[in-house]
Amino acid sequence: MVENATLVKLGLYEHICQLRDQGLLYMNTFPYFRQLEDEELRGDKFEGVAEVNRGSSGTVTPKNDPENQFMVSRWEIRKDLPQLEKINVFCMCAVRPSMGSFPVDKRNFRFGDYALILTNPQEFIDRISSQLESQNINHKANLVEYISNNYVGEVGPFRKLKNFAYQSEWRLVCCNGHGKEREDIRIGSIKDICIVVDSNEVNKKLSGLLTITST
Repeated sequence: MVENATLVKLGLYEHICQLRDQGLLYMNTFPYFRQLEDEELRGDKFEGVAEVNRGSSGTVTPKNDPENQFMVSRWEIRKDLPQLEKINVFCMCAVRPSMGSFPVDKRNFRFGDYALILTNPQEFIDRISSQLESQNINHKANLVEYISNNYVGEVGPFRKLKNFAYQSEWRLVCCNGHGKEREDIRIGSIKDICIVVDSNEVNKKLSGLLTITST
């Protein structure tokens, strides 16, 4: 199969226009997403976790009271990424029909009433890379892999729990930030490589843009 895929950003009209007209990549930090409570939309307690370990039983020894050990029936230990507060993230929905991410899950419409659809996603990614390299910003972009809720091992910035799989996320991760949201990354207008539609029209528009044909 030969697949056409793209990226979609859903959000409020003001923010979608800033992305379209200025190429503003508004990026929040991992701690910000951890603190959100929005029914598994943006809020995720595992954001910024480097590694997770779990067990069914064990003994806990408090550092300040080593003589007072106690048993636990289920335990989970998470190790954070270094300098967590200095890592910023920009996210979009990856629409990949061959991977089952089309149509866009309607739960994503909670991000906002408008959607920006890229008509040339590779050009968008190339412009981002060029801008970030010119600013000497350490960065990486990739699709997110979704893992079991019982997963044990390395997590990192490109793995999330399967609860979020409906978001089919592509993300850009930038390091060495200022410990707060970033509004200093602009790639310029992308009007030539995108269209903006109402969120409830996004799947209809994508069905006209994406094609899958047998080879």
